[in-house]
Amino acid sequence: MSSPESEGKEQRRCCAKWCHVKAYLPHRVPRIAKPKGAEGGNDMTDKEVAKLESKRDKLRIKEFIRNEIRERLGLQRVPPKSKEYADLRYCKDHKFEIVTGKSTTRKLADGSTKTIRIPAFKAPIGTGGKGFQTPTKTVNKGVSSDRKLYRHVVETKAYNELGYALQQSHEMEDITSRKQSLDDISPRLVQAAGLDVHCGVTEAAPENMQLDETARSKMEKETCPCIKPNDLTTSEVKRRTGIQDLSKLLSYVMVVCGGSLEELFATSSKMTWLEEWLFYLELKYGRTAGRWQDIERMYKCRVKTLRRVLKRKLSLELGTRKRWPMYASYEEDARFRNRSWDSSFDPLNGERIIMHDATGIPLQRPSSAEQQRALYSDYYGTTCAKGGISNQLCGWIRGIPLFTGRISDSQMIKDSKVLVEQRTFSEADASSDEPFTNVFDKGFRNSLDAAMEGQKCKQPKYSKGDIQFSGNDTLYSACVAVVRSGNERAVQRCKMSWFLKRGCAFQQWDIGLFCDIWEAWTFQVNFMYDKFL
Repeated sequence: MSSPESEGKEQRRCCAKWCHVKAYLPHRVPRIAKPKGAEGGNDMTDKEVAKLESKRDKLRIKEFIRNEIRERLGLQRVPPKSKEYADLRYCKDHKFEIVTGKSTTRKLADGSTKTIRIPAFKAPIGTGGKGFQTPTKTVNKGVSSDRKLYRHVVETKAYNELGYALQQSHEMEDITSRKQSLDDISPRLVQAAGLDVHCGVTEAAPENMQLDETARSKMEKETCPCIKPNDLTTSEVKRRTGIQDLSKLLSYVMVVCGGSLEELFATSSKMTWLEEWLFYLELKYGRTAGRWQDIERMYKCRVKTLRRVLKRKLSLELGTRKRWPMYASYEEDARFRNRSWDSSFDPLNGERIIMHDATGIPLQRPSSAEQQRALYSDYYGTTCAKGGISNQLCGWIRGIPLFTGRISDSQMIKDSKVLVEQRTFSEADASSDEPFTNVFDKGFRNSLDAAMEGQKCKQPKYSKGDIQFSGNDTLYSACVAVVRSGNERAVQRCKMSWFLKRGCAFQQWDIGLFCDIWEAWTFQVNFMYDKFL
């Protein structure tokens, strides 16, 4: 919905690659017009030469600012000649900063270079689009022969159903008898011919098939599952995934699939459905699956195939996370929390307690100085990503999306809009009229933000240097510390994944994919461990 000040004005699409906002765009990428008389001449006086040099310096400064804004919006830094004067605009939803300390150079006529200091200017903060959320929905159409066969199959299916059914039965017999493999057929053609029912299913070879010993041994190795249900003992499941046993693993998988058996048994590789789910959970846990070459040898699949399986399962789990409520209702919180909390908070109509904390995920040090500055955290002393963690008294954990390491704890709470989400949730919760009571550490400065959203806030008391706390302040801080005692355990649960604990300091991972795994893992820990409060 457009704002009142944009009514009746031109609606345009934001030029940033990852932004899809279509509204009135007040900000424009500067368009550079070459000043008159910038070419110069041989019969110029000293005053005219100085004036010309000043014009050229100003032109170079404008070009630098334009190129910097283009790069921060994800566009090509130096525009091509055909698009040099394009009218590009971006929306006001982008965050801005004052850029200072920049300089550029300009080549003079005598071959020397001149350094030009760029004055401070306002520019959008460079960010990227969201990480992986849904897999690709397109199917390769194949070569010309595949497209011709596809049209033939569609026409046969429409005008000759009996012939189509007969041909389909013959093709299935060839596939079952191993005379032909589905891998040799275009995926689009397999789907149109109705042969995809065999995808992910391994059939035994017929007894009358003549194979030599080498071919038979190779076929048995390829068709035999790498992992069988009998191999997944309680200790083996816990060693690989951190989940207590196979029954609880399958229970969580059913939660992710929304109770759908079709989603449970669906596969996207030659692995069985159980192997795919075990691989996905094992990779997130990160204890036994640390390198792609080890996983490739363990599951006998290419890395490209394993990545496809990872993205498909991750997309499914992120969809489940969106469907589930962000927080436990007050009735659920009071029902499942430890009974020792009843002495401090009334289980019928007491305070709705939620605790907040932050943790760092190590990242590789980038070569760009600006990216290093954005990712470096003074608290952790390294380049990292910062993630927020909130938990309730019943033990329900909610992970806040990752931010750059330079951001402060207070700004992270503001930018994630978690207080707005809490207000919306408490207003929709019919079990209690009480707002959330946020329990923060001293590093958070969000008391005013919580009050503006109609929520309460509890924090230890502050004091100036060399000033002793009063007795009441000491007791109050001690009470807050007792309430907040379980927050570090929630952080520990989220760092049980060695995949996240290692971060990207020693491995190169797509940042969007890594952020999605963080959100998926913080959702999974609610189903893995017992209550910690």
